[in-house]
Parts: sequence; C-alpha cells; structure tokens
Amino acid sequence: MTEFKLQHITEGEVRILSLSGYMGNAEFCQVDGEPADLLKHGHHRVIVDLARLSFTTSISLARLLVCAREFNRHGGELKLVGLSPFLSRLAGLAGFGKKKQLEADVEGALQAMDLRPKAKVRRPRSRN
Repeated sequence: MTEFKLQHITEGEVRILSLSGYMGNAEFCQVDGEPADLLKHGHHRVIVDLARLSFTTSISLARLLVCAREFNRHGGELKLVGLSPFLSRLAGLAGFGKKKQLEADVEGALQAMDLRPKAKVRRPRSRN
C-alpha cells in the first residue's frame, strides 16, 4: 500500500491539489476541508489532480464530488483531473461533469480555466 500524500501547487492564480498514493476514507479527512479553506482565502480556481492515486474508495470519491459541488456553488471553479475511466463513469453517474468539471489532465484544466478574452484581429473596412 502506498502512503497518501497531498501536495499544494500554485500555477498562476490556480491552486492545484495533487493527491497520490492510497486514499481511503481516513485519508480523505486530509482533503475534506481544503477546497472550502482555499475559497475562504480568496483562491477561486482549484484543480484536484487524482492521476497519481493508486486507490480510492467510491465513498471518498462521492465526498470529493460533494466538496467540489459546494465549492462551485459558492462562486469558485473546481475541476477534477486524472480520474480513471471507472471513476469518471461514477462521477458522471453522480451528475458531475456536465459543466466541464472533469478534465483529462492538469494542462487541459488550466486551458479550460483560461478566461482571458481571445484577441480579435480588427481589419480596416475597405472604402468602396
């Protein structure tokens, strides 16, 4: 069994919670309050990276989905990345992901969170 680790990473204005190892119900307690605490401290964009988890329980996933839903409901943007196909399917059955809350990887989530308007090229009108 691989020891559970929670790592905090900052990427611009986005906070990334990288989870690795075995996350059972007891280990989830280390993650449980993190999203709400980040939102309280002004971090409105959070990515939870599950790609390095070797195991998680369906109950831990369900609790994480509830945390994410609450985070988004209170004005934040939280995306889950790196879910296995099985966990993605479970998250989908729970109604999570309909609003692009799931991404394949951190890079995809960072791109999806980029809300800067795209520059439009203005072309002078021709006078005819």
